[in-house]
Amino acid sequence: MKKRKIAALVITIVLLAAIFYKIDWAELIRTFKDFDFKNILQIVIFYVLTLYIRGIRWKALLLNDKKYSSLHLGEVFTVGSMLNIFLPARAGDVYRAYYLGSVKGEKKMKVFGSIILERTLDGISVFFMLLIAILLYCKQQWILHIAYGIGALFIGSLAVFYVVFKFDKIDEVCGWFAKLAEKLPEKAREASILLIDKICCYTKSFMEGFTVLDYPKYWTIACVTSILVWGIEAYVAYLIVDSFSLGLGFSAGLFVLSLISFSTMIPSTSVFLGPYQVAYLMALGIFGIEKSTALAVSTVHQGILIIILTILGGYYLLKFNISMKDINKNAQ
Repeated sequence: MKKRKIAALVITIVLLAAIFYKIDWAELIRTFKDFDFKNILQIVIFYVLTLYIRGIRWKALLLNDKKYSSLHLGEVFTVGSMLNIFLPARAGDVYRAYYLGSVKGEKKMKVFGSIILERTLDGISVFFMLLIAILLYCKQQWILHIAYGIGALFIGSLAVFYVVFKFDKIDEVCGWFAKLAEKLPEKAREASILLIDKICCYTKSFMEGFTVLDYPKYWTIACVTSILVWGIEAYVAYLIVDSFSLGLGFSAGLFVLSLISFSTMIPSTSVFLGPYQVAYLMALGIFGIEKSTALAVSTVHQGILIIILTILGGYYLLKFNISMKDINKNAQ
């Protein structure tokens, strides 16, 4: 078993132990029974809508290239999201780059670069959403510090990508390393130079995925659709919380979505078990919701999204006819 899998398992066990420590099982079961299916149709419709809006955004990030269809990109995104639930190390994102690169004859690293940019946009969008929620509804210092840390991570990442893309010094840096490699012993010299050339080639292809930064029109579309997607997902989170008649407003949806989104960055086993529940406990804890109740709500929320993604993602995976063996091989 690889070290990252062991670390993920340990983190999951520790978090689950903390979650279930002194939990009120009677309250947990009672909360499950309180779930009202009145909002379920809206939840499904709005969440599925976000998957296809993401297709529109991805096409904008790919410069509205005519060989891509927004609908098809939404389908590919859905499969990737499903695989991210069940496979470790964001294998779904690797699958998206592998599949799109294969069927469209595109450089896989370029596609992967667009996916990284997409994820960075997600992080920035959710950061601002969390910051607004904090400033309007809850100015507790601990969560404000979390928000600032997350904002610095994603905005800083975008700034770094922008500088690397605009100054385009990859060839010069690789050339400098190649000169250093020429000073190595003969046995290591050739292998080192080949490795540097390969890294240079992959890096240049990867940065092609950021070309949209030179196109204000498409970059604006990507930013607007990001805000739209996360606004709708916050509303979905609110609908789920509201289905338990807890008397919480839309602000609860903002906090829930923000924290669970960032919780998926924490290493864990399949279905983000552990970090997801902890994020929910923190979000609803702001409103004084008891741990057992918050755990029940989080389980229903996670269960609904897993069912939607599994059904749609499984259908599209069969439609695309790519085996799990290929996905796992390319995720290594």
